[in-house]
Amino acid sequence: MPLVKKRLSIAAGATSDQVLSGTTYEYVDPGTRIVVASAVDTAGSATADTTMDFTVNNAEFSKNASVSGLVTGEPFGWNGNYVMNDMVTTGQVRNRPIITFTNGTSGTRTVDVAVFIGG
Repeated sequence: MPLVKKRLSIAAGATSDQVLSGTTYEYVDPGTRIVVASAVDTAGSATADTTMDFTVNNAEFSKNASVSGLVTGEPFGWNGNYVMNDMVTTGQVRNRPIITFTNGTSGTRTVDVAVFIGG
């Protein structure tokens, strides 16, 4: 499976750039499996959190989904506890997956994200 893996530093109140922007996988074919795993350096709280939005074309797969805190010793990968979405594109033409993260906390947060792209 091809992989796009990034470590994002997101300032308080900010939203990240689109994770796949500028990569070979900014647009994918119909029938492409996309698995998104992510973790943040510090877990959020009931009043402030780090969240993920994930859409493909106009279909919303995650909206303000809370990102789990990174746990020491917990493997980070496509089949572990950090997977937030596992889907297959269905559009008849090129599909554009858009993944962004928003830091709703008062401090800068580091988000690890891995996007696995398969056929």
